[in-house]
Amino acid sequence: MRLESTGDELFLALVSMIQVTRPSLLKPAGDGFDVDVSPLLSQKELSDDERLVLRLYGALAQAAPEAAAQLDLTEAECARLGRALALVERSRAWPEDARSLCRALLGKLSA
Repeated sequence: MRLESTGDELFLALVSMIQVTRPSLLKPAGDGFDVDVSPLLSQKELSDDERLVLRLYGALAQAAPEAAAQLDLTEAECARLGRALALVERSRAWPEDARSLCRALLGKLSA
């Protein structure tokens, strides 16, 4: 499936996958956090979730500002990402705009 998403949706996907896969890749910084995928880059073997984190990170790094990003995902990756988004959404209270963003992305994944 070709996922076309905004930079915000792609960032939400990346952070959600990191939170359920390896939260230590998120480092507190300033008003939020930084993403450090270097530990994954130095690993010899990666899980399917870790490979998806790197794919999302790469797509986000290549995305042009204000343009839709595209990423081809397998059915298994769509399911994996959908589970991560749903888990992260349920884990805390979110502002309505973040909830809407998550629901929009979940809708794209299930289409």
